[in-house]
Amino acid sequence: MDEDIQAAQGINQSSDQGLAGGTAQPREVAKGKPGRRKSIRPIAPELARELVVTIRHFLPELAVWLGDVKDKRDPKLVTFPLKVLLLQGVLMFLTHSGSRNHFNNWTRDAVQMARLLGRLMDCEVESVAHLDTLEGVLRKIDPVMLERVLAASIRRLIRMKALEGWRVGSRFLLAIDGTGMHSFNEPHCEECLKTEHTNGTVTYSHKLLVAFLVSQDGFALPVACEFIENAGGIYIKQDCEKKAFHRLERRVRDLFPQTSFWLLLDALYADQNVMRPCFAHGWNFCISFLDTDMTALWKEAQSLLILSPGQRASMTLPNKEGSREVRWINDLDYAGMSLGVIFQIDRDAQGQIIAQFAHLTARPVHRDNVWTVASAARLRWRCENEGFNVLKNGGFALEHVYSRNPTASKCYCHIMLLAHLIQQLLIRGRLGAVFEAVFKSFRHYGQKLAQSLASCILPLDLSMPGQIRFSTA
Repeated sequence: MDEDIQAAQGINQSSDQGLAGGTAQPREVAKGKPGRRKSIRPIAPELARELVVTIRHFLPELAVWLGDVKDKRDPKLVTFPLKVLLLQGVLMFLTHSGSRNHFNNWTRDAVQMARLLGRLMDCEVESVAHLDTLEGVLRKIDPVMLERVLAASIRRLIRMKALEGWRVGSRFLLAIDGTGMHSFNEPHCEECLKTEHTNGTVTYSHKLLVAFLVSQDGFALPVACEFIENAGGIYIKQDCEKKAFHRLERRVRDLFPQTSFWLLLDALYADQNVMRPCFAHGWNFCISFLDTDMTALWKEAQSLLILSPGQRASMTLPNKEGSREVRWINDLDYAGMSLGVIFQIDRDAQGQIIAQFAHLTARPVHRDNVWTVASAARLRWRCENEGFNVLKNGGFALEHVYSRNPTASKCYCHIMLLAHLIQQLLIRGRLGAVFEAVFKSFRHYGQKLAQSLASCILPLDLSMPGQIRFSTA
């Protein structure tokens, strides 16, 4: 890693293992004052520079991918290339502006940002466009083209083996779940989902199903998404999360034909129509198993447990917080499919049960892999925390209506997911363990990134790192 970044963050260069490592920050003792030593807060790095380095290292073809998005404007009337406008949309989300108006306000005279846009997109950019220009363009773009950019980014990370340590066996963990986007008291468009409540009120909403590539150390990289919506107001039954799952599953298979996944799903997907495609594609799955949803299957599983007393293992939780016991069975027949089941019970230090989990699996569970399966099954919550929670409350404002146009709204969503991916590469890569010490919150980080983009002058000979390690902080 280059020396100026190390120096800027106050790291001891003689023992530094990189910004992603856990190297302690140096301390100084005030002269003449005995007692506790005062720690030095790291100096904030130049975020615009770190962003450019991160994109060029992990996604060097981003300009090409964005340039491949079909532009339906008249070439004679084009002032700003489409790829530049799309990158501005990414920066709007990366800076946590919260709306197009806020982003426009601070980029009105951002000359240095225009130069940065040109540098990243390999073209001449003299000024920053008003985001109304982007809005007009997105209304005419096929959202699928932007999803392909997101998928190309993930394939690039897999190809460069940046995510190799995330595999469980030969499969990547793919957590899929749905969330709400917008809600209205009156019809927003013909594609709104209509919900009639018990108190007589009616709401109209838009929902989203997202597939996240998750890891043990805290990542949730968006892979693809599917919009849960009614088709033009003409339907017999409303769209739902399970219908959207089948559309998303087919698209993930088309976008990643050579990648094997291990799906992490909640109890809603404990259905043979969900399981059969996974068996057909050679994918594994862990689906939450509840006695209230599959009563007959649950009773059969409990009966098999009694007949398998030796299929049990236990461990002590870290920091003497208690213990965890797992039990498992195989060959549970469901609609002609042979399933495995793993049960987990967590107890506190006094032996009281504090949590219980059960999951259906597509592969047999045995003593050699039981802890691997148990750990993987419980990572689905990362799509809630590092995924939806960050997108809603971490500065991206997923629930904000960025556009009332249905097509543009979908495009903004794909751009947001791309920005969410880039942010994780940045704050868990180049910034690493110093992120929390320097910025304290996502809002503070977004403000500093906006200031840096507007004022940073990048050197012509920007040095690139040979490798960027992801932080586990």
